[in-house]
Amino acid sequence: MRKETVLRRDLLALLSGFRDDADIIKIICGVRRCGKSTLMSQYIDLLKDSGVPESNIVYLNLESDAQSDLRDRRELMEAVKERMGEGMNYVLIDEIQNVNEWEIAVNAMRVSGNMDVYITGSNSNLLSSELSTHLTGRYVSLEVFPLSFREYLDLNGENEDLYEMFERYLQYGAFPMIDPFESEKRIKIRLTDLFSSIVYKDILMRENIRDAAELEKIVKFMMFNIGNPLSVNKIANSLGINPKTAGRYLWLLEEAYIFYRADRFDIKKTSLNPNPKYYSVDTGLRNMPLEYSNEDYGRQMENIVYLELKRRGHTVKVERYGDKEVDFSVKTLKGYVYYQVTTSMMNESVKERELGSLRSIDNNYPKVVISADRLKADFKGGIKHINIIDWLLDDKEELIKNF
Repeated sequence: MRKETVLRRDLLALLSGFRDDADIIKIICGVRRCGKSTLMSQYIDLLKDSGVPESNIVYLNLESDAQSDLRDRRELMEAVKERMGEGMNYVLIDEIQNVNEWEIAVNAMRVSGNMDVYITGSNSNLLSSELSTHLTGRYVSLEVFPLSFREYLDLNGENEDLYEMFERYLQYGAFPMIDPFESEKRIKIRLTDLFSSIVYKDILMRENIRDAAELEKIVKFMMFNIGNPLSVNKIANSLGINPKTAGRYLWLLEEAYIFYRADRFDIKKTSLNPNPKYYSVDTGLRNMPLEYSNEDYGRQMENIVYLELKRRGHTVKVERYGDKEVDFSVKTLKGYVYYQVTTSMMNESVKERELGSLRSIDNNYPKVVISADRLKADFKGGIKHINIIDWLLDDKEELIKNF
């Protein structure tokens, strides 16, 4: 049975680790509707459970009707001060980017000495040079994604068939608001509304863009080409638009956390390839405008693996070595881990291609093939084969540690 909400335990633990360090601003960022406000609410419950009086907890949601008129930093400061109690106050502000010069107000709260401040935002502009100017070295950022597969199961029913739930996870995505047991029609309506909200509020309205159709063309093109090497010129030429316009829109889509860039690194040349790969923040959001096509199932799996690696705190790169390419590499405390993602390793030509890419990396660090195969295969050369569901549920990475 589906629950009302899911406890984001790992994120709460990270926030709790910075509690009472009033000299550090805690910034919670991520795409709209990924669960930032719910995380705030859960953290408030933790504060209350630990004995913090309600009078010392100040919460403002700048997109609610009650606080929608707070757009000036001075008004924001006044609203916070009039809600404060004696002693240390925990100040939590949702969608801080709605306030002009908010970074000045937040810095004033920090230096006050009696405010432990937490803010959320749906745009990576929160981490811009303007913020750095006012809060140099005095903030930490926590990125929130749609639900992990373990959180998804916790919310939607741990007793359901794992493989059926994974298919729903891949097809409909992992935004907490999406009930995978609703009809496909209702899910599509919800995803369409969510997509419109993200694009309208965080891009069109914020940047005063008038040509919504042109932006939508770029979004659909990017969604179709997840996992493919892309350049601004290729996007512009494919759609017949100005390269400068294409570059600006791509930047704005990244800022709004709709797409993530994975840089491609050439090991032999020790340099970046000019054509990075891009992945969608959510496969449901990606599949919605493409009518849920499963023709590129493998790239959708690749998207899910990329997001999970990011969710686990890794910086993710694509590694090239000559004419071979490894889907992902991440750096750990012990070195590197390399990942290939494929639908199945049962086909001999596919197996040789995937293994050939991993074997081209000439070191002894762990090399992993992630596939949808239920049967695992043993490969020579220290290459491990993991089922994607097992890997997604291995959120402490024990399978890799023991490798």
